[in-house]
Amino acid sequence: MLHYASGTPANDEFQVVENQLARQRLLSVHCDYFKSVLRWVDDLRNGVLSFEDQLTRTPSLSSKLVRADNRMRQELSDRGFDQQTWVPYEDALRNLSSRLGPGYPRSIMLDTGAFTDWGKGQRSDVDTVIRSYTDFLERAAGLFDEIYLINLDEIPGEQGRRATEAETAEAIKQSDENFAKLKSEFDVTVLPVFHQDESITRLNEVVDMADGYICLSPNNDFAQKVREDWTLFHNTAVPGVQCHGLATTGNRMMQIAGLYSGDSTSWKTHSGNGNIDVRWDEPRVADQLGAPPVTPYYRKAHVAIERNEYDGNRALPNNKDHITELTEREQQHVRQRAENYLPFPMVQLDRRAMSIVSLGEIQSVAEDDHALAA
Repeated sequence: MLHYASGTPANDEFQVVENQLARQRLLSVHCDYFKSVLRWVDDLRNGVLSFEDQLTRTPSLSSKLVRADNRMRQELSDRGFDQQTWVPYEDALRNLSSRLGPGYPRSIMLDTGAFTDWGKGQRSDVDTVIRSYTDFLERAAGLFDEIYLINLDEIPGEQGRRATEAETAEAIKQSDENFAKLKSEFDVTVLPVFHQDESITRLNEVVDMADGYICLSPNNDFAQKVREDWTLFHNTAVPGVQCHGLATTGNRMMQIAGLYSGDSTSWKTHSGNGNIDVRWDEPRVADQLGAPPVTPYYRKAHVAIERNEYDGNRALPNNKDHITELTEREQQHVRQRAENYLPFPMVQLDRRAMSIVSLGEIQSVAEDDHALAA
């Protein structure tokens, strides 16, 4: 499954290596995020394709990173670790960038931001979406191999309340009108969306209006297994059609659903809790380690150095995913996988470094590429 890394570019010191690592990106043109997206495109247009390019374009970055190094060394010292284990940001990012080689995602999927508006109790406007899509396409001309536009689908109902049949019917009608308008405006592929609450008849209608590529949108109000089984059923119900799963990068989803592509923000959100996602190619149970290889999967590990680790005899005793709760062999595996990307002390202290590791590891599992950065 092709992994589209979803989320707004941070345009920070890690952005270039994130670009080099990600093969596909899903970006929202919602007004809350679009300014950052356009800056990201402009940097690519200006040839910022490696960390060396970034240093050349932003001379002040070196001194900024030195100051960050000093803060992180102090953090290590405050938490009982040796300052000398810290590898400077500039060295670490230059090393990863050099190993990855100049580049950036060549396949882009643009999302309208309809779900963001819906969550605020608002509705997106198709003319606003057209202007944003047009702005992106004009700025990005010649940069990417593929650009897909997701339809502005009208989302019925409200958060916490299932839509009525009448609301769903009206939303489908409006979504189809939006699709027709987007198709008439743009030469690139527009992807219609099929939702979990809709019927097989509706699925066939979505397939008929598409150019062989559609989005499947599982309902996050349902249990994970229900979403997975729904996606598997409806993906196999349309042979010959490529399906993109919206927010579909769970292990079982990637293993069984057979999607052509999928996206989620997991690689970013997990780091906010101090976790990294780590690829595994063997069973977790010790007595199964000699068994034949299993399907690759990822598992989160809590690696952040927290201040409360030093309040007692054990590190975060209530966190079953904390690295210290793993076996020595598992701890070594987590560290080795993380260090395929960046030095482990950096991964433990910096949430952005955590997100880089998770991006590489989830993409590795989704596309079954074992060592993207090694």
